[in-house]
Amino acid sequence: MAVNKQTLGYLVQLGGIAAFTLGAIASVHHAAIGAAFLGGAVAFYVGQKIRTLA
Repeated sequence: MAVNKQTLGYLVQLGGIAAFTLGAIASVHHAAIGAAFLGGAVAFYVGQKIRTLA
């Protein structure tokens, strides 16, 4: 089963949005929550790049 790059990028972006939102809601004072915040931002960016390559 092959996954379309557009779909993969979309899913990565959704995961990034979710992680970014959870990190923003919880706080960036704790290391794990800060990692979720930053990881979400990176995942959103990577998902956007994957979608543009499609």
